[in-house]
Amino acid sequence: MLSDTHPNAVWLADLYRGGAAISADPGLSEDEKIQRLHQHTVEVMEKMSPDMVIHTGGVRLAATGGMDFMRRYMKRRAGLADASVEPVQFDQILADDHYGVVHGTFRTSRGDWTWTRVGMGAWRFKDGLAVEHWELSDGPTWDEFFLAGDPEPFTGSAQEFWTRGV
Repeated sequence: MLSDTHPNAVWLADLYRGGAAISADPGLSEDEKIQRLHQHTVEVMEKMSPDMVIHTGGVRLAATGGMDFMRRYMKRRAGLADASVEPVQFDQILADDHYGVVHGTFRTSRGDWTWTRVGMGAWRFKDGLAVEHWELSDGPTWDEFFLAGDPEPFTGSAQEFWTRGV
């Protein structure tokens, strides 16, 4: 049964809420935030399988890939926005031995465009590790936002879009 106290739910809460708390801490300098966010990332990655698979948001930009793709995708996604995917609030974080869900409000911005939305992340676990993640959001708006952030017109595959230049 999914619960908010299962170890996988606790890990998901730390993954999402921990990074958000560091980013929002007004007592930290930018350098301290970067250092703490890096350490936080290292710690949460320990629970991700080296064979982790991610299914990105979007329709035109929906792509699936492994850990190398995920790292490149996260870097490219951050480069196309001022604030890539900031958690605003969480309604529920539930998990069991096999699956987890995160339901909340997220914000992405670039210049004058701030896109705030309700979204979900779904996770699959195996042998205590996160092995698969799905980003669930408004796919057409996802595509519109990230394609508009690319300085050059793009006609290739979603995989090529997310790995271009990174």
